[in-house]
Amino acid sequence: MKAHTIILSLIAGLTLAVSASANVTYSNQKITQIASGGVYNGDVVIRLSGHGTLAPPNCHTDSYWSLRFDGTTEAGKQALSMAVLAQSTGVTIDIAGENLCLSGAQQLRWIRLK
Repeated sequence: MKAHTIILSLIAGLTLAVSASANVTYSNQKITQIASGGVYNGDVVIRLSGHGTLAPPNCHTDSYWSLRFDGTTEAGKQALSMAVLAQSTGVTIDIAGENLCLSGAQQLRWIRLK
């Protein structure tokens, strides 16, 4: 019975570790640039103030843009509004990226203005 409990505890711990690594939060950042247009296929790309020190997932191959998201969806339009507000006011944000990429840049998970 104890071995069964230990195994279940290990499985639960591994599940938490895997789900915790599913995204990365970048705290106390500022948005320094936002771009969109045909060259980005409807996506919005943003660059963060700490871009050079971020630790994105291995799929991140874009050396310039920090995060990328689809600006044509309702969620994307909301994220774009928040990003523009954050950049135009210079407010500090917390922002999270998924552990996957779109066209070489980490995919946005969420953005929170502070």
